[in-house]
Amino acid sequence: MATSIIEICNNALLDLGEDVIMSLGDGTKAASLCNHRWAAVRDAVLRAHPWNCAMSQAELAAASAAPLWKWEFRYTLPTDFLRVVRVVGQDGSPITDWEIQGGVVFCNEEAPIFISYVRRETDPKKYDALLDEALSARLAATLAYPLSGSTSLAQSYWQVYQDKLVEARGVDSREGVPDSLAPTGWLGAKTGRR
Repeated sequence: MATSIIEICNNALLDLGEDVIMSLGDGTKAASLCNHRWAAVRDAVLRAHPWNCAMSQAELAAASAAPLWKWEFRYTLPTDFLRVVRVVGQDGSPITDWEIQGGVVFCNEEAPIFISYVRRETDPKKYDALLDEALSARLAATLAYPLSGSTSLAQSYWQVYQDKLVEARGVDSREGVPDSLAPTGWLGAKTGRR
């Protein structure tokens, strides 16, 4: 498991057949590209999947100003927010009718509401091994064309990244309890099984 941004970047560079870097500011083209692209790639990969190592919960209080239309309440999201996974009301029941606009959750549920969300985790020491791999693969896909001029190499690493996400979804799904045991098909709905 990588323990630093440099290790994740170097894994991507090695996959591309490039020399490793010593720091994000070491003056090489590869270091400059890694420095420029790292934060956006990190946030995109974190947002693409509810990584267990980047999940968090928050209680949100209603803002004093009501929305202009459609919704009754507005709730400001945490500053480290990247993606909402679940919204529930005071009684723990899911809120299914909500939307996000500009860092605010709009809904018709009275305060407080609670969210489960993917946070912007900036400490790579907290990343799981599959997240490291997905970050390296997406970074390789992002850097492939600027470093090699090869669109086919970039497309190849984009597919590697997609495969890493599929693998992570499979592993993460086995590390928790399903959200709901409600029927999902016509047979379960007809018999009333839960």
